[in-house]
Amino acid sequence: MTALAGTPISRDPLALAELYHSGLGTSWTTQRGAVDAFARFTPKVTYDALCRAITVSKLPPAVLALFETAGIWHETARQLTDLVRKHGPDVLCQRASEIDPLGRHWTEIIDLLDGRDARPPQRIVRAIAPLKLAAEYKRGIEEGRWTSTTTAVAASPSWNRTVLQKAVAISELPAEVLELFELKQITYDLGARLVKIRNAIGESEMTERAKKILSAPRRRTIDEIVASLLQVRSEQGVELAVRREKASIVFEFKVALDESEELMTGTSEIAALVQVALMNVRFKRNADADHNRTKARWADSKDKRAIAKRMVAAGRSLREIAADLAVSKTTVARWTSEQTQ
Repeated sequence: MTALAGTPISRDPLALAELYHSGLGTSWTTQRGAVDAFARFTPKVTYDALCRAITVSKLPPAVLALFETAGIWHETARQLTDLVRKHGPDVLCQRASEIDPLGRHWTEIIDLLDGRDARPPQRIVRAIAPLKLAAEYKRGIEEGRWTSTTTAVAASPSWNRTVLQKAVAISELPAEVLELFELKQITYDLGARLVKIRNAIGESEMTERAKKILSAPRRRTIDEIVASLLQVRSEQGVELAVRREKASIVFEFKVALDESEELMTGTSEIAALVQVALMNVRFKRNADADHNRTKARWADSKDKRAIAKRMVAAGRSLREIAADLAVSKTTVARWTSEQTQ
């Protein structure tokens, strides 16, 4: 079988096994040693992944031939390894002789090797944006294709009645509120929050607040728009501290005693503050995770050069080698020229 074009070698089991065998006894003597040498591949090569790759590479040719077109991917190797433990290579070889792989996805071939009926892979269907779904529903009403959400779902099997009802409810928010998010994407979660706000404060009040926000145009985030609709402002005089205590989040409010009656008139204001604080906590956590994410780099170019030469011998392109080793194509070309001299 040929390598998977454009796939990192750490995600190409057969190419990884070939690289391992090419350096066995010279660059490394054990699988652990090979994993150490591959430590800076991107994505990382794990010991288990290398073991699976070696196991798959030793499968009977009749089994490997089934995947000539479908390909043996990272997850394919995982499932093939499980089948080897479950049935043994002889049983797999016998079943392979009875399988026609033409036009089959690799998951279907796995099913047949496991003695099960082949199941076509499930296609991931992306949810239609709520406003688009609601617009299509209303268009169907106008054209007489259906008269209710029930008949609409019956006529469109891919639609879900609950999701459709949520989409319609979101589309019926005040026009001024929808205008606030004109340049942003209204998701089902965001729409549900907006519907809850409307139900809590009333449509007229929500409309007035939206008009006030529109009258002072400036760049705002989604959280800032929601906070403005909730009328949560930093100048309210409420000091809010958020801290983590074991598996819980603790909110501490500090309000001047002589201002408490004016500032906090009910639990709705406190709930709004908590909601916005949680938004900020989630945002900061995600931002910190992105900031701290770093990419590994190799410190020893000698090891990289040796592996690059073996990858060239295995037929990998300069671009693929450069991507796997996190170096430039120029560097790989220089190493290659050193090899041919």
